[in-house]
Amino acid sequence: MEKPRLLVVEDDAFTRTSIVGALVSNGIEVVDAVGTSAEAVTSFENHDPNVVLLDLDLGYGPTGLDLARAFRIRNPNVGLVMLTSYSDPRLLRANLPNIPLGTEYLVKSNVGEIKVVSEAIMQAIMNAAGSRTGSRQPKNDVPREIEGMTDVQVETLRMVAQGHTNGEIAKLRFVTEKAVEQTIAKIAKALDIPAATNQNQRVHIARVYFRLTGQGHL
Repeated sequence: MEKPRLLVVEDDAFTRTSIVGALVSNGIEVVDAVGTSAEAVTSFENHDPNVVLLDLDLGYGPTGLDLARAFRIRNPNVGLVMLTSYSDPRLLRANLPNIPLGTEYLVKSNVGEIKVVSEAIMQAIMNAAGSRTGSRQPKNDVPREIEGMTDVQVETLRMVAQGHTNGEIAKLRFVTEKAVEQTIAKIAKALDIPAATNQNQRVHIARVYFRLTGQGHL
């Protein structure tokens, strides 16, 4: 198997430094570690890594998925690993590109030791080597709570958690407030949230969102 030449893309400096140090201690060659999408593009061109470890949420601008898609276009055989706090990419933003084939998708809260990340890096290289013939779908286990939700429902869940009113959500989604109310009711039912006041319902929905995105509880 080809030895990893890893590019790390993580916007949090402390997390980035910690991951690099741990991976190097585990025998992984890290060719570069950057914190922005612009730096990532430049580094990818300069260092020609054969595998990239990306955070999904890189702040304002392109996401880790946007970068992953761009890197795969530039090099169809590059291995990809997503290491993120988001158990489902839809919880970050609507209309994200699909996860590229063969990507290893790791949720930070489920990673107990760096060995798991190292193994995912090696697996991603093997996945990418077979990408031309169609490697396996990413191991992105959607949380039970939102497994059956539509993209619209997940988007609305996120907007509720961000504090948007029904009227604001209606304007952002170009629908009526009644449609938003109906969507929230379906979300509450899917999450087994008992019928209560609208405010209590929204608090419960927000708690689920923050738990699923690794941001704690309200």
